[in-house]
Amino acid sequence: MLVLFILVIATTSALPGISNLGMGFVAMSFATIMLWRFKSEVNRFYSAIDWDLIGFFMALFVVIYVMEHALVLHAIGEGLQAVLQDIKQVPPSRMDATTLLCGSAVFSSVTDNIPLAAMFGNILHDLGTPNDSTLWWSVIFGANLGGNLTPIGSASTLVAVTIMHKHKLPMTFMGFVKAAVPYAIVQIVLAILYVLYVLPYLNF
Repeated sequence: MLVLFILVIATTSALPGISNLGMGFVAMSFATIMLWRFKSEVNRFYSAIDWDLIGFFMALFVVIYVMEHALVLHAIGEGLQAVLQDIKQVPPSRMDATTLLCGSAVFSSVTDNIPLAAMFGNILHDLGTPNDSTLWWSVIFGANLGGNLTPIGSASTLVAVTIMHKHKLPMTFMGFVKAAVPYAIVQIVLAILYVLYVLPYLNF
């Protein structure tokens, strides 16, 4: 079921019928199937769920979508368009690609990378960014690697820190940042080099 779920999520946009419903429908459908399949053991599963973490992510996605309807994302898009030199240029300038990658990495360090990537994706689409622009990859790398800078930057770090606290392992917010920053910087630098010097020569 896990493998099937990953495959369906990865191909949602190409599947007839399901593509119009979106990933949320797919996730809820698989959740319903699994609850029905393991209904006799559901209480044990519920007791093992970290409800605080789920509540955090639910609230985070609500905030992101409220920002979208309040035109906050539109304002961010206008600011992004003012900072970048030419968002429709293919290939984009090295300064634009680097600025977008580093900017999305910084934003990703203080908010979850999944809604952030979705937000930047919507902004780039609304600004008319060409499909073959490497700016899309700048957002992908920045949003994902920037989440390693802080414990609240990605789902995986949040889960890891939650498990550490449950087992009473000492790890403060700043302690995590000090340990993570050197590795995150190396990853971001490698991503910048890849976007600037490798991607422009690849055909997708």
